[in-house]
Amino acid sequence: MDVETELMLNRLRLYCFSGDEDAARSIRGLRNTQRGELRGSPGAKWMPFTAEETIDATHSCFRWNARIGTGKITVVSATDAYENGHGWLAIKAGGVLPVKKSTGPDFDKGELQRYLAAVVACPPILLNHPSLEWTAAGRHTLHLRDREDPTGATVDLDIAEDGRPLICRAERPRALGRKNVLTPWRATWNEPKERGGVRVPDSVEAAWHLPEGLFTYFRIEIIALEWLR
Repeated sequence: MDVETELMLNRLRLYCFSGDEDAARSIRGLRNTQRGELRGSPGAKWMPFTAEETIDATHSCFRWNARIGTGKITVVSATDAYENGHGWLAIKAGGVLPVKKSTGPDFDKGELQRYLAAVVACPPILLNHPSLEWTAAGRHTLHLRDREDPTGATVDLDIAEDGRPLICRAERPRALGRKNVLTPWRATWNEPKERGGVRVPDSVEAAWHLPEGLFTYFRIEIIALEWLR
C-alpha cells in the first residue's frame, strides 16, 4: 500500500472508530432492521417496505430480506444477496409464490458493488476483511475492490478531510428491458452516529445518474442495529 492510500485509509478508520479499534476487531458483522421506500422508475410511486439486513465484516457477503407494500394482497417479499461469490435477487408474491429470480455475471458484479459500498454501514469491514484492496484515487477518494472477485467490481468512496465518508460511486449494471446497462450509481448517508464505539449512518439513499438527471430510487432509515461477534 502506498503512503497516500495509507494516510487516507487511516483518516477513514480514525473517524469510524474514534481512534479506538480494539472493540471493533471482535465484530464479525451486523444485523439491522430498516424501514424505507423504493420505486422502479422516475415517474413511479414510492412503495413502502420493512427489511432486515445482515452484512458480514470478514468476507464479501450480505443478505437483505424485505416485505414491500401494504396489505395482504399487495405485499411481496424480496431477497437481495451476495453469497459464496454470487449475487441474486428473488421476489415472491404474498411472500410465498415465486415471481422472479435474477442471477448471472451482472448480478454478481452489481451485488458485490452493493456490498463494497456497505463498508460505511459496517465499518468493521475495514479491519476484518482480508481480501479487500484500497487504492488512493485522488486526494479525497479511495478506490475499493475485492481481490478474490473475478468480475472487476469496484467502488469509489469520497471522504472529507476529517475522514467522514461522503458519497460512494460506481458504474453498476442497471436493468433496462431485457438487458443490463452499466450506469453511474451513487449512495449517500446522513451524518454518522456512534453505536457501540463505531460511527455509522442511520439513513441511506441510492440513486442512478440517468441521461435525464438524477433518479433516487431507494431510501431507508435504520431503526435497530445489532453488532454480531
